[in-house]
Order: sequence, then C-alpha cells, then structure tokens
Amino acid sequence: MLKNVVFFDGGGSGIRAKSQTENDKSITKNFTGFTPGELPLVDYLANLIIDFAGEVGGTIDRAVLAVATLPADDKQYGDIAKTVLAKAKVKELWICSDSVSACAAAIEKDGVVIAAGTGITALAVGKNRSMIHSLAGDGFLVGDEASAYWIGKMALNSALRARDGRGGNQELLDVACKHFGAEPYQLTHTVHQLERPVHAIAEFAKTVNELAGSGNSAASEILNSAADEIVLIASTAKRECGGGSDFQVALIGGVLAPENLVTKLVVEKLKAHDLSIHTSGKNSLDGAGALANLSDPGIFAPLIRTFKQ
Repeated sequence: MLKNVVFFDGGGSGIRAKSQTENDKSITKNFTGFTPGELPLVDYLANLIIDFAGEVGGTIDRAVLAVATLPADDKQYGDIAKTVLAKAKVKELWICSDSVSACAAAIEKDGVVIAAGTGITALAVGKNRSMIHSLAGDGFLVGDEASAYWIGKMALNSALRARDGRGGNQELLDVACKHFGAEPYQLTHTVHQLERPVHAIAEFAKTVNELAGSGNSAASEILNSAADEIVLIASTAKRECGGGSDFQVALIGGVLAPENLVTKLVVEKLKAHDLSIHTSGKNSLDGAGALANLSDPGIFAPLIRTFKQ
C-alpha cells in the first residue's frame, strides 16, 4: 500500500475527492461537476488535482482521477499530467473513466457495473477476469440512454408535444413548467438558457420518477424504456464476456438507487435473462481508492493512462 494517495470520482452531478495518508488522516471534499463544453477541460481537471493535493499537503505518491468526461486526445491527457506533475507534489498520476472506479468497487468476479447518474457508463470483466469490455454511455450528444439526462429529456419532449398538440402528456407539461418556473411557450427557451442545462434536465428526472410513482402513464413508459436499456447493457455484457450463472450485475448511481422505480423494473426484467443484482456495499469513490492502492493497473491497464515524475 502506498503511503499517501488522493483520488477523485465523479461526473456531471459532482466530483468527490478523498485523501489517504500514512497517519490515517483523511480529507473528503466535494467539487462541482460538469458536462462536456461547459468549461476548459484540461485546466479544470488539472487545477482540481493541484488544489486538493495542496490542501492535503506533503508528497502524494499517487493521484487517481476517475471522471465521466475525459480528454479527447493524447495531447490533452499529457497537458493535464504535465501541469499536475509540475505544480503539485504528485509522483504519479492515473487518469481513467469513472466506469473503471465503479467496476473496481462493485465487481469481485466476472460481471458488469452500470453507473447511471447525469450520464451513464458501464464496464464489464469476463473470462475469469482476463478481459474487459466497455458498454453504452457515449455522452449526452449521441448516447447516455437511461441516464438521468435522458429520462429528463424524454419527459420534456413529451411535455412540449402536449404543449403544441402533437400528443405528449399534459401532466408532464404541467410539472415541467412548475419545475423550471416557466410558462408553456417559454419552457424550451428557459431550459436552453439555463447555466447548466444538461445538469438541470437530469435533475428533472427525479420529478419524472415521482410522477411515474403516482400513476402517470407517460412517465412510467419513459422509466420502463430506461429499464429496458439497463437490462440490454447487462445481458449484452454477459454475452460478450462469456458470463455464466454467477455473472455479477452491479447498479450504481442516483438513477439506480434501490428505492427508484427504474431499479425495481430492472430487477424484475433481469430475471428473464437469468441475471440478478449483485450488491458490494461500495461506491465509486471507494473504487477510485482501491485503484490508488494497486501495485499496478492489472486488468484495467488498457483503460488507465499513467504518468510519472
């Protein structure tokens, strides 16, 4: 085990940081999350690590950054590492997707972890932990089916259809207008001009869940579609990884909290695929901490960029 490490995990809803030191002192801190295009990615991530490492103090043996929004090319990865290693007392930096930290936390054998918050990501390990396979996600512009953003967007689409007579659901329109504080014909303009529209639309998913729980058919249909997407990820992972009857399916993130209707639907639908939920009791930040203490990246090596002084 390394003496002093710091690790980060998060996405659109927020980024959490934690330190682990040889004297057993620990600092935990929450930072604002972001979605692609909201801010300069390289500067934000580099400064996040530098500021937290400075607050922890001393020499950091390893920093692990596991986030939903990653650099688009080698240069950006290198720019983050160059800045961090030059301005902070960090000996080694690992950068990876939050799917890696989620998998490290939740899957002990062969299986798939599906983490659904503002966005969604999934990572599977298979064939006696000799292979890894990434699934779904791909960001709000082209994917993220079953994420909180996707649920909120689908509900807003139904609301706007009801507004102009193309079908949709009037109750969804009513609750959307109340939620965003807008009149029906101002709703779309209000949403587009929000400071963080993707995050705000994802927050609306909580209201959709409540509405479905009260019996609204349109909201229920959206959540049912989300559950189908989750089950498709799980069943595809099992097939691609050659999984057997003990293939683990772990669910992480706000969308897949135990009390949510989506989760209950997923549990029922998984039975048809001879799959069930695996509970590890650990979260993605725990997984980032586990990565920080590995002797080497191991099976996750293809998905982790490592930089050293």
